[in-house]
Amino acid sequence: MTQPGPSKNFTFSEKIDSDYLFSLYADDYSYIEEVYSITLSHFDDDLETIRQAWSTGNLSDLKRATHKIKPAMGFAGLTGIQQQCMEFEELCQKVQSILPLKETYHQLITTLANSKELIVSEYERLKAYNANTLCP
Repeated sequence: MTQPGPSKNFTFSEKIDSDYLFSLYADDYSYIEEVYSITLSHFDDDLETIRQAWSTGNLSDLKRATHKIKPAMGFAGLTGIQQQCMEFEELCQKVQSILPLKETYHQLITTLANSKELIVSEYERLKAYNANTLCP
């Protein structure tokens, strides 16, 4: 696994799986910043799609919407949330209606909303870090 070089020492939040990020992107902090930017540009729409599927009670759409946001969480280093999305997606296949999913759904939505705040925070920190390390 590639670790960041000695000239770069950005420290991710403890909630981010930095080892996983480094396995994907090495120490390319500019690219990680871009990944976070792309994730954020789609986040609200993706979360709204999940909420809309829930409000209509459509299990197939709920599973599909959860499946769509799942890899973005991994690409952002939020592997625990990625796992939570996967587990919810699997639950959607096992039930006949959304009723048994109510508590799990609300936990997932809360977790995803909190993850956006974390991604925004890390994105802003990465932008500042990259601006200071890339420009003399």
